[in-house]
Amino acid sequence: MSTQTKITYRMLERISHIHRKIKSGCYPNTKQLAYELESGLATISRDLDYMRDRMYAPIEYDFTHKGYYYTEAFEPSMQNHLSDKDLRVMLSAKVLLSHYKNTPIYEEACSMLDLLSSNAMEGKNTALMNRIAVAPTVETNVNQEIWNSIQDSLNQNHILQFDYTDRWGKKTEQRRLRPYQLVLDEGVCYLFGFDELRQAERIFSLVRMKNAVVTEDEFELPENYDFESRCKDGNFGAVFSKKAEHYVIEFYNEARLLVKEKIWADSQVFKEDENKTTIEFDSSQFLKIKSWVLSNGCNAKPIQPEWLVKEWKRHVEGMTKLM
Repeated sequence: MSTQTKITYRMLERISHIHRKIKSGCYPNTKQLAYELESGLATISRDLDYMRDRMYAPIEYDFTHKGYYYTEAFEPSMQNHLSDKDLRVMLSAKVLLSHYKNTPIYEEACSMLDLLSSNAMEGKNTALMNRIAVAPTVETNVNQEIWNSIQDSLNQNHILQFDYTDRWGKKTEQRRLRPYQLVLDEGVCYLFGFDELRQAERIFSLVRMKNAVVTEDEFELPENYDFESRCKDGNFGAVFSKKAEHYVIEFYNEARLLVKEKIWADSQVFKEDENKTTIEFDSSQFLKIKSWVLSNGCNAKPIQPEWLVKEWKRHVEGMTKLM
């Protein structure tokens, strides 16, 4: 019997996956689980022993189906491994995950959280969970097949080929991408990597991707592949350009107080005048900055860069024509 009393995050991932597979009734075997989890056969065998010995999982091997199954209904309990604080933090995380409830990551992450917390809250104070809520937001759906192809491509460092439609819905092109990272941004999932068609780094919305295929072509992941390093000090989300620009924006009325409540960029500087608050910062995230300025209506006025001033004026004139 195993004497281990603490389990690692990676082990929790494997146990969560093993539990889902066995519970689904598909009779997974050690070889199949090792392949899916990119682990050795000995590692999976130890995980199964741990589940039997420490979690009292009723796991048996069916020689007819050549795989494992539960002899009775079972949900793992982590009661002896988690403190009250651990449980509260995890259940709070599940609430926050609701931003991504229509994406595959939500099901996978919640499955792990449920594995950790199921049956472990008995006799514990859970009232705090009812005091945490996430405001409703616009949701997007991510196709499971697209998600699976992306994960396979990321795991293998193979080029991903797919059809992509632009944000205006007017043009669809076939793209070949060396995928670096999945990027989550306010409920929307993006894929960041090197686009072979454009010969530059690009970011793609998963909901506009179709017919994704993992090719046999491998690529070498660069050392500096992290998406956040491309954002150039800004905190405006996923869409970015290669070059950082200097922004100067004036805010008026109630927006003066609201703009000072957040850190929009690491380089931000505020200047106060009698009738306005001016913020200056550097960022490469042009699209969200444009939307941010326009969302403040008559309470925001861009001063720099010039392209933002022109875009702002164009939108103001367009709104005036609608009156």
